[in-house]
Amino acid sequence: MIHNDPLVEKEVKRHKKFLESFTINPGSFQINNDEYFFANYYRWNKMNGCAVVSPTSKAEKKVYLDAFDTLLEFAELFHLILTHAGERANTDMQAFTTMREFLSDVLNGADFYLTEEGKNVFEYCLKGTELILNLQERIIKIYQNTEQKIKMYQDGTLINFSKNDLEELANYLGEVDYIQYRQLVADYESIPKYKYIKEMENSPVGEYITPAVKRYLEEFSKNESGQRKRIEHISFQPNMEGLTKKEHIEGAKKAFYNSLAETNASSRKQLRI
Repeated sequence: MIHNDPLVEKEVKRHKKFLESFTINPGSFQINNDEYFFANYYRWNKMNGCAVVSPTSKAEKKVYLDAFDTLLEFAELFHLILTHAGERANTDMQAFTTMREFLSDVLNGADFYLTEEGKNVFEYCLKGTELILNLQERIIKIYQNTEQKIKMYQDGTLINFSKNDLEELANYLGEVDYIQYRQLVADYESIPKYKYIKEMENSPVGEYITPAVKRYLEEFSKNESGQRKRIEHISFQPNMEGLTKKEHIEGAKKAFYNSLAETNASSRKQLRI
């Protein structure tokens, strides 16, 4: 049964209060062959409550609460992935593609002008830029996959979700967190290197510095303290630099479920069954 089926809407309307509108989340969760749906109620564009409904279930309240827990987890995972991955996926990466070309051109065409130290600096920055761009491709893929799946729930191509679907979404969210963190760290750690390159403008390497490259060198070589604060803001534990990708994803998932527990407790106060 799709989320906008008249039988589902009928159940949602039973809990609707005066002057309220409502939305029904796409995707249902099945317990004992009964499908459960999640609805939100609004009054004057402000959320005023939520409900879990089933057109067929005669189950006790505990079953509805179990469905609520799972439906809320599903909704929060989709929301956070689409928000955070969407923001990153839509970031203009022109600066990084331009700098990758510049760094490669210097290393391939003017490396004889470079000292050993200078060559190491250019190679370091190129490696960091390529890492950022490769991670960007992955976060775009995660966003596109998630966006496609939510559209399939919306149009009825997909109807029920499973615990396996939740695990996939949780892993996606953890990976998005990992990508954001690694991109920021790569940016931060390259700042002193870009300062070094910026000072080479009057050397033979300066022939490769176009107005665009000059602008990006200025951008990439400043705000070290601000970048450090951004890293600290998204960190969920101390000394995260040493975490493996798997450890980071598991840590991010743990942080999400801790936050979800608080959201769950707050939302239950508004729950209508």
